[in-house]
Amino acid sequence: MTHGNNYQNRRVFLKSVAVLAAGTVMAPALRVLPAEAGTILVRTEEQRILMGTIVGMSVMAPSRLQGEEGIGRAYEEINRLVAILSRFDSGTALSVLNEQGRLSGSPQELLDVLDYSRQMHDSSGGRFDVTIAPVVNLLERTKGRPDASDLRNALALVDAGRLSRQGSSLRFGFSGMAATLDGVAKGYIADRAAEVLQGAGIEHFMVDAGGDIRVQGSSTGSGSPWRIAIEDPDKQGHYPAVIAMRSGAVATSGGYEVFFDPQKKSHHLVNPETGASPTYVKSVSVQAPTVMQADGLATALSLMHPREALHLTNSLSGHACLLVTSTGARLASDNWGVVL
Repeated sequence: MTHGNNYQNRRVFLKSVAVLAAGTVMAPALRVLPAEAGTILVRTEEQRILMGTIVGMSVMAPSRLQGEEGIGRAYEEINRLVAILSRFDSGTALSVLNEQGRLSGSPQELLDVLDYSRQMHDSSGGRFDVTIAPVVNLLERTKGRPDASDLRNALALVDAGRLSRQGSSLRFGFSGMAATLDGVAKGYIADRAAEVLQGAGIEHFMVDAGGDIRVQGSSTGSGSPWRIAIEDPDKQGHYPAVIAMRSGAVATSGGYEVFFDPQKKSHHLVNPETGASPTYVKSVSVQAPTVMQADGLATALSLMHPREALHLTNSLSGHACLLVTSTGARLASDNWGVVL
C-alpha cells in the first residue's frame, strides 16, 4: 500500500496545478485546467503546508468573506483530524494504538477510517492492509534492503484480521503489530474538509490535499466542470488522460516518486504478502464518490494484476480507473472519464 517517511512521502502522484483567474499556481499535485472566470460568484483560494504537503482550496462563493470563512473552517478541521490519524506524532490516537497495542475509547474518526480499511481489505483480497506498518518501517530503516529473516518476521505481523474492534476499543492480536493509514487518511481528511465547505453554504469548490482531489459544482460557478489532467508517470508531460468532473473525487497511486533504495526497485507500494513492490503497473488513477474511496482503491489496484484490477473496479458502483502499465499501455474501466 502507499507509504512514506512523512505525509509528503505518502503518494502525491496526481499532479495538480490550479490555474486560477489571477494566474496563481497551486500545489504541483494535479493540473486543473483553466476556464473562464464566473461573473456572479467570487473566487477565493488559499494554500497551506499541512500533512507534509501543500493543501490548496479554491471556492466560488457569493462573497469573499463567505469563501474565506469556509476555507478557514475547513483548515481547522484538517488540523483536528491530523491530531487523531497521523502516525508520525506520538500523541495521536493512532500512535497510541501502535505503541500500546490497544486503545480504549477510540475517536469515531479513527474507527470510521479503520472500518473502511477493513472493507477495502476484504474486497481487494487482502492487498490493502493497514497493518503493513512493520514492513514499511523495516524498509525505511534498511533503505529497501532488509535482511531476509527480518523481512519474514515483519511480514508475520501483517494481518488486518488481527486488528480487532469491540465497540470503541481496538486491539492488535500480536505484540509488534502496527497500523499505517498513509494510504487512506489524507483522503478521509480531504473529504471532511469538503463537508465543512458544503456546511458553510459553498456549492462550488475544489480541495486538493497534495493530489487527493475532491470537487463539487463548477470551476467558474456557471456550469463549466473541473478539468483535471492525470499525471504522466514518466514525467514527460504526456498526460494519460484529461477528465471533467462536477462532483466526487480522483486520486492516483504509482511507484515512481518515493523509493526506499537507490536502485528504485523498492518503493512506497508494498505487497503485504511478500514485502516487494510491484513493477507491472506504473500508475493507477481512480474516480470515486469520495477521496477516501479513491485513495484506498488506487492503492489496492496498484498491487493487482491489471485484469483483476479492472474487474474489481467495474464491480464497484460509482468507481472508475485508468491503469498505465509498465509498457505504457493505458487500460480503462468501463466508466472512466465519464463526467461525474
